Amino acid sequence: MARGSRALGALGVRGSTAAPATRAGAVPEAVGPGGRAVAARRRRVASGLGVAAVLVLVAACGSSAKAPAAPAPTTAAAQPTVAPPTTAAAAPAACTTVIAPTVTGSGPADTATAGTAVATDYQKFFDPATPATSKLGLLQNGTSLVSVLQSFASNKLAGAATVTVTAVDFTGATAANVTYNLCESGAPVLPDSAGKSVLVGGVWQVADATLCGLVKLNNGGAAVAGCS
Repeated sequence: MARGSRALGALGVRGSTAAPATRAGAVPEAVGPGGRAVAARRRRVASGLGVAAVLVLVAACGSSAKAPAAPAPTTAAAQPTVAPPTTAAAAPAACTTVIAPTVTGSGPADTATAGTAVATDYQKFFDPATPATSKLGLLQNGTSLVSVLQSFASNKLAGAATVTVTAVDFTGATAANVTYNLCESGAPVLPDSAGKSVLVGGVWQVADATLCGLVKLNNGGAAVAGCS
């Protein structure tokens, strides 16, 4: 054996010793500067691969997680529409059939009662439902104004007209000024008209001048036979 070793030595071949064992996964260090550089590059590559693997794993875990569901859109509950309360339409005060005039002046012993009587007779005279014979008793000098009364009654507007007395102003014991609305179909066509009333035989009658004035107005202002 010694002889063989000497022979190898003669040939210039030196005996080599075994390289120390390296731990698993370790990169053997090369001899010389170039070898050390190569080993360093291998370590950086291995480290980079480890970091990349970690990032890929994290991304995979993140993508597999379910995103929380978005809350369903909510809308405010619609407020119920409340209709304003309605009331029945009141009858126009200008053409009411209620006898409630404003009474002023003096003359009669009981002006309130006399004022109601004036308003009642006025409304009854102009009421189309009142018979013509009754109207003659409610008109001053009625028997002398039959033609005038007929002319008034023949007018279409007068045939459907009504009167609402709003005020009675006594100028004496047997006379009064009357403010009234001449109405057509429940609406005043001649509001705040001025008339007169006189007391004859215990009845407050429509003055003949009042009726003549209405007929004259309907006649275009021309004189009316039977009216002075």
